[in-house]
Amino acid sequence: MYLRHLIWLSLLTFAAVWSLDWVASEINTLQPFLPFFPFLMGGSAVFISLFLNQFQPILISLTLLLLNTAVYYFMPAGALDLTTLTLFPLVSLLFPVNVLLWAWLPEKGLHDKGYVLFQGVVLLAQILAVYGFMVYLPLDGWQWILMSFDTKAHQITLPALLAFIGVAGLMLFRIALLRHAKVLDLALLFVLLLMGIGLDLAHQPGVIAWLSTFAGLIILFSLVFDAHHLAYTDQLTGLKGRRALMETFLGLRRRYSIAMMDIDHFKSFNDRYGHEVGDQVLREVAEVLRHISIGKVFRYGGEEFTVVFKNKSLAEVMAEVETIRQKIASLTLKVKQKKRVIETNVTVSFGVAEKTPALKTPDAVMKAADEALYQAKKAGRNQTIAIGKSSPKKNNHKTV
Repeated sequence: MYLRHLIWLSLLTFAAVWSLDWVASEINTLQPFLPFFPFLMGGSAVFISLFLNQFQPILISLTLLLLNTAVYYFMPAGALDLTTLTLFPLVSLLFPVNVLLWAWLPEKGLHDKGYVLFQGVVLLAQILAVYGFMVYLPLDGWQWILMSFDTKAHQITLPALLAFIGVAGLMLFRIALLRHAKVLDLALLFVLLLMGIGLDLAHQPGVIAWLSTFAGLIILFSLVFDAHHLAYTDQLTGLKGRRALMETFLGLRRRYSIAMMDIDHFKSFNDRYGHEVGDQVLREVAEVLRHISIGKVFRYGGEEFTVVFKNKSLAEVMAEVETIRQKIASLTLKVKQKKRVIETNVTVSFGVAEKTPALKTPDAVMKAADEALYQAKKAGRNQTIAIGKSSPKKNNHKTV
């Protein structure tokens, strides 16, 4: 999952940085409307986030827009007044800290009004604190935050640089800990990179606005990818869900096979050990199913899974199905019961069918596979039954 997203994130980031020379050469043409680009991207991200019931990307987008507002209205490129000398290092430090804060706080959507209000107050308090510091704090109190600050080049300060590096490291650590990290989590690393470069080159007109536009575009794209993932992926197992299965059916043509799999006695297992253990079993079975190399696995619903073998005949898939069935049967599951850990196991049954002149559509093939699964359950479970052409017979494997 991460590799394909790393590709487009890297390409967008490279395009943003590579085009800075062009921005510099065309700054007189771009200057009248360039400052509004980040607000267009950020506003679009906020709009989509509202429909997706996500407050986290709204806060991140607002943080990006507040940075641009501060630069555009209070710190124009090349300015060396007292406001710039104090505000620039402060917002450079606060930006990565806020990205980390909004990413780390749990997403609870927009319906938890108290939580939304709390985060809004945190953001507003920072704005008021910055204003208060600039008005009331003596310049001597800013010396630590101005370390290595080049008043001619407006290069990023040492504390801000350390903040960017530290936040990026913590974000990587967080991604490693998450079971299913979102695309937005990965995208924020590239947002940090772009804005770090932008702040270091803030003395060049238009740089902050240009790189912020790409940062906003990255946030926007990540929201789209995360929404797609949420719609097509089963959140418990990480496998594709039924909607993705139906779309896969649209691409099936001449030759294919479909397997339906069900965990044996799963309801009894759930009743005995509890739903949390049942969820653990579903995840571990799904992990074994991922190792099917010649087919695509989907969670059909409940304890039932579907495997689509594109361009594969029944004879070609049976050995793979049997291997997976036996691997699941030999899987040792450790579950807690009455303050002690016990070892148990589960078995699965498969029904397999392939496209034939009598079974012309994916729905018909899947229905036949489901019928074969029913026969496998009726015949004693922990076995595979196939409907279609004959194939080499094995233990616990029948063709009808």
